[in-house]
Amino acid sequence: MKKVLNFIKTIFTVVKDWIVANGVEGVAGLIAGLVLWTLGYKIYAGFAFGVFATRNWDIAKAWVSKLLK
Repeated sequence: MKKVLNFIKTIFTVVKDWIVANGVEGVAGLIAGLVLWTLGYKIYAGFAFGVFATRNWDIAKAWVSKLLK
């Protein structure tokens, strides 16, 4: 049981850190993209997912840069 709780705490921390790093723009882009795609507005959903991908690219680029230093 203790392993399960530690695993859940780890997952929660990772998700929380990702949301904080992604910011409002990234999370809003993901939510807007999913809603628009569900409603059939695929072009607008593409723009929203583009914002989401850009934020994640910034996070990945910073992480790789930190690893290389």
